[in-house]
Amino acid sequence: MPIQATDIAIILVSFAACAYCFVLNRRLKALQDTRDGLGATIMAMSKSVAAMSSSTKETRSHVGEMAARLGTHLEDAKQTCARLEELKASLEATQKDAVDQVTASQAELSTMMRIILDQSKTRIMEMNRVMQDMREMTEAADEDYRPLAQTTGR
Repeated sequence: MPIQATDIAIILVSFAACAYCFVLNRRLKALQDTRDGLGATIMAMSKSVAAMSSSTKETRSHVGEMAARLGTHLEDAKQTCARLEELKASLEATQKDAVDQVTASQAELSTMMRIILDQSKTRIMEMNRVMQDMREMTEAADEDYRPLAQTTGR
């Protein structure tokens, strides 16, 4: 059987395909190598994903705890605000009562001082009248005593 040109072409193509398969095999082995190739990259990425997943779970649990604490703090803050508003209202009412009492006390004190001043004026006028009467009586007694003293010689 003679070798034909097509047979040589098929052998050359087959040889080229074998060489190409050999190159692809080496490349696949290099990619699957766990030290330097794609396998190492995939393993590193898997570890990173696992670490991220673990970190995400921890973060979620911490966020949940913080949310619960924040909720508690917000509730306490609302209660404190309500108490402060009550205290403010109470202080405002107390202040109003105190102002009213001071105003009433000032009015009462003013009235009492007017009354006392009027009574003092009246008593001072009475005392002036009494003193005037005493002067007049003293002068009258002096006048009555002088003629008597002149007649007796004293």
